Amino acid sequence: MPRSLGKIWIWIIPVAIVAAGIFYYFFDPTTSVLAPKCIMKEITGYQCPGCGFQRAAHAFLHGRVLEAVSYNLFFIIAIPYFLILLYSTLMMHREHPSRTTVRLYDMATSRYAVFSYIVLYLIWWVVRNIIGM
Repeated sequence: MPRSLGKIWIWIIPVAIVAAGIFYYFFDPTTSVLAPKCIMKEITGYQCPGCGFQRAAHAFLHGRVLEAVSYNLFFIIAIPYFLILLYSTLMMHREHPSRTTVRLYDMATSRYAVFSYIVLYLIWWVVRNIIGM
């Protein structure tokens, strides 16, 4: 990625995350018509792995961690992985990333980490529809 494009993303991504955080703080997805509905659930009736994530984000932003986890158990894995991936990717675009940043980025983007995340995601998809979570 060209250096100038990397600098733009260093600002766009955090601003987008903050904007989404503000949206989900003030708008409850269970009652707001502004929150998008899951197309998979609307069409098939089955929950996708991300179903409940908007409600979980809203609850989490209000300090209700156990409620957030009850909406989507995968929240426990997805949020830390996403934050590590986001932080390390953004820090890799600095002039001289630290060795720790490089190691963190290499770990988060390794085949093993990405494959593990995808496998867990697919397992969660099946399990949540069998158990009804």
